[in-house]
Amino acid sequence: GVAVAVSRALAHGIGRVNCLATGNLGASLAAYAAKAGVDCTLFLSGKVDVGKLYQMIAYGANIEFAKDGKATVSDRTVGKETLQVKTNSPFFLDGLKTTGYEVCEELGWVAPDKMIVPMGNGAHISMIWRGMKELREAGFLEGLGTGMCGVQVSGCAPIVKAFLEKKGEVEALERAETDIVDIAVKSPTEGFMALKTLYESKGSAVAVSYQEVLDAAKALAREEGIFAEPAGASTIAGLKKLVEDGRVGKDEEVVCVITGMGLKDPRSARSFIERSRGVEKFLRAMEEGGFTTKLGETKLRVLRILSRKELYGYEIRKSLRDSYRVRISVPSVYQHLSELERSGLVQRTRSQSVSGKPERHYYAITARGKAVLAQAEKMERTGIGSSWGRTLAVE
Repeated sequence: GVAVAVSRALAHGIGRVNCLATGNLGASLAAYAAKAGVDCTLFLSGKVDVGKLYQMIAYGANIEFAKDGKATVSDRTVGKETLQVKTNSPFFLDGLKTTGYEVCEELGWVAPDKMIVPMGNGAHISMIWRGMKELREAGFLEGLGTGMCGVQVSGCAPIVKAFLEKKGEVEALERAETDIVDIAVKSPTEGFMALKTLYESKGSAVAVSYQEVLDAAKALAREEGIFAEPAGASTIAGLKKLVEDGRVGKDEEVVCVITGMGLKDPRSARSFIERSRGVEKFLRAMEEGGFTTKLGETKLRVLRILSRKELYGYEIRKSLRDSYRVRISVPSVYQHLSELERSGLVQRTRSQSVSGKPERHYYAITARGKAVLAQAEKMERTGIGSSWGRTLAVE
């Protein structure tokens, strides 16, 4: 979907794109925008998987945070040559049809008996169905008896609920009670399209638990060599339930659409560890040793100095020189303090003016800073710190 949307932006001479990013949409838009040389701005207003956020940053997207993401995106788009990519954008939707095209081509231009698709907003399953209908109309498929099956996660399954209750519209939920962000959509914008697809194709819908998704991801990785993110693995969990319920026959040809790789969500891999204290201990050391933000030697020394008592910049500079033979300027000291403060490791406690001189800003280590410092010292004692280049976690 994003590939088509960005291509159309280029065709119309539009040099900027943006979207309200929740996960794969933001990461994908950032990637295609980078390839096309288009400026990309992503607005974050809620949960987002850390792995996908790293992708957005790596692709060079401008990241902005907003409490009301939808309003912010609209405000920034009005009156500018900017393409706002949404899940109901016409070109984005048309691009999603290619999943159906590719599946039928791989199967020798024969439609499968069942196709199982994760549902968030409901656009993907709807457009796959539309794409296959177009193939039939164009003469590529002799028949089309595919039952489209949608999967959502228990705790946020408004489309499944509407289907099972045989309703014509999807009712919005008050809150989403699941950590699978990409398909945790309380008010699906294309929910009505998804319902129409399920009814028209004589398909089905199923909700699966978070644990069932993790079990499916684990089985898929170990039996097929495919490491899927939870949203993608939900289709495998859904298939298991549909077979058990008799809604999918064991002799039917079934295609499960897996929408993303597992490295986008490291938490799912972490859940795979079983009865391996050695591996778990090693991973814990890695995670403690450098999962997000690297702290240099100077910052660690500043934390050690402040763990004794609160000080202001000049005193910290003097302590660095006297205790560690580190010579840096006072502005550099305050730069380190500013970065440590943003990470929640130190805090400014008071400001004091003496004899008309510039104010002295005093800093003290926080409880979080003490925990990180203790972690660093533990790593040094065990020898982990030296082998990991003295990096530690700031989560």
